[in-house]
Amino acid sequence: MKFTCTVSRLGNGHWRVRHTAEDSGTVEVTALSREAALEKMRNELRYRLELSPCCGEAYKDVSINLVEER
Repeated sequence: MKFTCTVSRLGNGHWRVRHTAEDSGTVEVTALSREAALEKMRNELRYRLELSPCCGEAYKDVSINLVEER
């Protein structure tokens, strides 16, 4: 499953990844590194999908399309 997310570096050096969708609302995570922030986002999206009562699938492969935020 693919998700479009924005990634940006914050003033304090941390990285923020954000996903916004009508059905799931806004999901935002921060971490010390870009890679850690992306992994946190994958885990958060996977968690939210697995809690959804409409699907019984386990989402192991969550793909993120990144858009650089300026």
